[in-house]
Amino acid sequence: MFNRRTLAAGALAALLAPFAAPAQDFPSKPITLVAPFPAGSVTDSVTRALGKALQDALNQPVVVDNKAGAQGTVGAAYVARAKPDGYTLLVASSVMFVAKSLYKTLPYEPVEGFQPVAGIGSTAMLFMVGENSPIHSVADLAKAAAQEKPPVTVGFGSPSGQVALALFSTVSKTAPVGVSYRGIPQALTDLAGGHVNVAIVDIGSGVAQMGAARMRPIAISAAARNASVPDVPTLQEAFPGASGALETIIAIMAPAGTPAPVVDKLDAAIRAAMAKAEVKAAFANLHTTVMPLSGKDLAQRIRTDNPRWEALLKKAGIEPQ
Repeated sequence: MFNRRTLAAGALAALLAPFAAPAQDFPSKPITLVAPFPAGSVTDSVTRALGKALQDALNQPVVVDNKAGAQGTVGAAYVARAKPDGYTLLVASSVMFVAKSLYKTLPYEPVEGFQPVAGIGSTAMLFMVGENSPIHSVADLAKAAAQEKPPVTVGFGSPSGQVALALFSTVSKTAPVGVSYRGIPQALTDLAGGHVNVAIVDIGSGVAQMGAARMRPIAISAAARNASVPDVPTLQEAFPGASGALETIIAIMAPAGTPAPVVDKLDAAIRAAMAKAEVKAAFANLHTTVMPLSGKDLAQRIRTDNPRWEALLKKAGIEPQ
């Protein structure tokens, strides 16, 4: 004969059964990694390198789906609306977590709309000058920017570049003239043509120009020197008393409400994939630092980074559209 406690326990088990079974059987079908930037971008290339290794770790196909547009918010909105079962994941970056500073209205919550799964990497921005520029260091740049005439012009083709310029202005207490371009290639073209004094670009683009021997880097926005450009100092080295570091983290996010056991399985699989030599080599070729973070550590990193990004976006004069 059943008592009330037995009946209550049975009812609870029945209620939770539909959620427990999917988590226990996960994954049982292909997983989609949504890359919110175009094919050929660093994010796309990183996603494909991870996806290939993740297939072996999960024993399921991993599909890369490019949904580019609006600084990554198109792809982010797609994943935020997806079923929270672990089969649709977002490859996100730092600027996307502060999307409210870029757009007045969004169809999703940039932080609360997602469940952090794992951090996979980080990248930073290079300050580049022409090969014949009299600016040979970030100290030279600060000295030149402190003079009103002639004004120092700095080109950028991405929000990260504009934020890096705001960071430099903050730590150096100068106000160089920022010049916005549709993309990083256009900024580099004008730097090569002598139309701007400096261009702030991602590491991959900067290293490519170094190979062409037309430009040289003078500083990197990261907290530490990068293995791809070990001789290039950080902003903090020139301004040790200032908080002079800016890194873009690359992270895997699931829709909010994804069951914890599913997130844990994905986290473990991503860690296994990231440990593979071929993935490390692919990241190195993309000038992207491998940065494994657990879901918990990733959530803490986002909470720590966001206020700084938001303050620098405001400093850069970026108004929500």
